[in-house]
Amino acid sequence: MHLQIQTSTLNDSCRSLPQDSIVPSDQQVCDCVLLIWREEPATEDIGMDQLLQKVKERYLEWKVSQESLQRILSRHNLYATDEGSLRVYSDKVRIPTQGDKKLTLPRNVTLAECSGEKQRGLFANGYFKQGEAIFDDMPAVVVPPMEKLLLMQTGKACSLCGNSVNHTAHSILMNGLDCGECQAIWCSKNCKKGDITHSSLKHTRSRTKQINLNGWFKYERFCKKNVFEAAYSFGVIYASILIDKNGKEGILDKFQPLCEVSQRLRKQLGDSNNLGGTLDASSGAISSEDPEPMWQEAYKLFRLAFPESEEVTMETYLTYIGKFNINQVAGQIYPTYAFINHDCEPNVRYEIDDKLRLKLYARKPINKGEELLTTYVNPLHGVNLRRRELRVNWGFLCHCNRCKKDLTKRKEQLHSWIAPSHCSPASSFSEQSRRKSSMRSARPDLNELLKNGQEFDLEIPEDLEGVHQKRRTSVRFDNKVSVAVEE
Repeated sequence: MHLQIQTSTLNDSCRSLPQDSIVPSDQQVCDCVLLIWREEPATEDIGMDQLLQKVKERYLEWKVSQESLQRILSRHNLYATDEGSLRVYSDKVRIPTQGDKKLTLPRNVTLAECSGEKQRGLFANGYFKQGEAIFDDMPAVVVPPMEKLLLMQTGKACSLCGNSVNHTAHSILMNGLDCGECQAIWCSKNCKKGDITHSSLKHTRSRTKQINLNGWFKYERFCKKNVFEAAYSFGVIYASILIDKNGKEGILDKFQPLCEVSQRLRKQLGDSNNLGGTLDASSGAISSEDPEPMWQEAYKLFRLAFPESEEVTMETYLTYIGKFNINQVAGQIYPTYAFINHDCEPNVRYEIDDKLRLKLYARKPINKGEELLTTYVNPLHGVNLRRRELRVNWGFLCHCNRCKKDLTKRKEQLHSWIAPSHCSPASSFSEQSRRKSSMRSARPDLNELLKNGQEFDLEIPEDLEGVHQKRRTSVRFDNKVSVAVEE
């Protein structure tokens, strides 16, 4: 039987580069790099050539060189950063005066002054072994999740915590978990009791003179439409303080002592472009556009909702927005946990249950008098990304032991990447050509192997020259294949 060699094109070959390439903006490049670092933390320590390859794998149409990539990242403080040029605002964060009021804290911790930029922090009053519970903390005010407002209004989720309600209609009625004036229901009696703003913010018959219900509806809709969670949350907190005018719940005493800083200042000094959506990502990141018009409209509607709030000026309003953002955890203000400072190697960890109770545990043994330290950012991120998120969201550059070690290691790697080669480009090219030539001469001819019907092994190369895409695990070398067919 005679065999004939035919070459066919595969129908699943790699994508070719588009004919029309585009030059991406600085914003697009930085957003892409930050996303790569978040999804693959190890890529923060790869060379610039490898990072460029990662970028082009995602955007084949981008026309960007290694030099321009390095220049863009350096311009926006993402590569080989000089700390002296970075803007911080930790010195602008203010601690409100307490007066004669004393904080209510768990017995096993104490609030004390710290050295350096920290100002104050929580310290252990005794020894905690690893895994031991330190304290529980409940939100100063439970802020219903904004994204579940429709479900809560239609009785499909708890009107306070937002959890799904699986009770039967009979069980809800018998336990008094429904509202007599609207469709709202609660998942438990504790949630119903704790929902102190429900009648004032949801019922048309509300007699709370300090709250304009129609104005609140407009404010709530605006916040939801613009994903302005901090403004919505502060509105709920402010309404709770008005309702708790006698101080029975102690809401003002829990919220007032926390650190505060203007949201406008955070936007200006943290990152004017909000690259990668880093600023307030956990509570509704603002866009790269100018947020001033949104702030102005939100404040206007806030005054409509609370007509007697003359003491809340525009600047005071933005300070409260900033206060919420730098203290919130999972959309809630935990008044005791908010005093704990950051470290990239924390000695405590927390868990939040379905009732929004925060439980703090010791990650490692903690001695009496030792400061409790948590982490504000994902500890799996690389040092640059961690420090950037801390600088943008909390206004400080972290100088913990882990960051110092990581920065030293990174500087050594950066130095090795930019070190000049000892061989000339010509000699390097010749050596590479000789290597390829020797490999080519030693490799058996595919056509001869097919004709002779011999068994053989195929090498699977790691990369394909000229294609910016990682090779699949396959025996295919390019987008064509040779087969033996009968004549």
